[in-house]
Amino acid sequence: QPVSALSGRETKNNPGVPACCGAPDLQIKHFHKHIQMKTIRAILASLSLAAAAVFLTGCSDGPATTATAAPKAPEIKVIDGPITITGDDLMKFNVTEFAVKAGSEVKIIFKHIGKMPKEAMGHNLVVLEKGMNPIEFAGASVRFPRDEYISPDLKDSVIAFTRVLGPGEEQTITFTAPSEAGDYPFVCSFPGHTPAGMRGVMKVK
Repeated sequence: QPVSALSGRETKNNPGVPACCGAPDLQIKHFHKHIQMKTIRAILASLSLAAAAVFLTGCSDGPATTATAAPKAPEIKVIDGPITITGDDLMKFNVTEFAVKAGSEVKIIFKHIGKMPKEAMGHNLVVLEKGMNPIEFAGASVRFPRDEYISPDLKDSVIAFTRVLGPGEEQTITFTAPSEAGDYPFVCSFPGHTPAGMRGVMKVK
């Protein structure tokens, strides 16, 4: 079938495709360009519709979406009576946070429930003043095994403490909670235990 030599006219075998210069290869190139232009126009139209939808959504009079507030952590109840805290061979306290009333009597029963020998895995419990850095305290106390691993220079930062216990041992300490509210750290100052995570907080309310 002969190809039309007139620009802008359609060939018989390819309706809708403009003929060009009577050459079949040019006819195919124009066909491809024709398809590409249609595709580009379709994409642009889709983008325009999407942009319009976003604009209309932003301008709607519907209720504004608000972020859901994160749930609050449960409040720690003030302890009225003795509290038992244990230390184990994993260098962990079973209690890492408790609360007491300012000026009240605090009684802590501390138990070593591990099996390893005291020389390798001894535990004590030292309640510190507010603001005392637990890591710094333990680091300064590591050289004083005869003082229950409590640095003589930092005794003024200690509210109460137990001796270093071996497996199966326990000790009860009783003291008056500070009158000032706040967070008071407690630690096991046996070498390496405080940095390993054997520490907690007594909250005074």
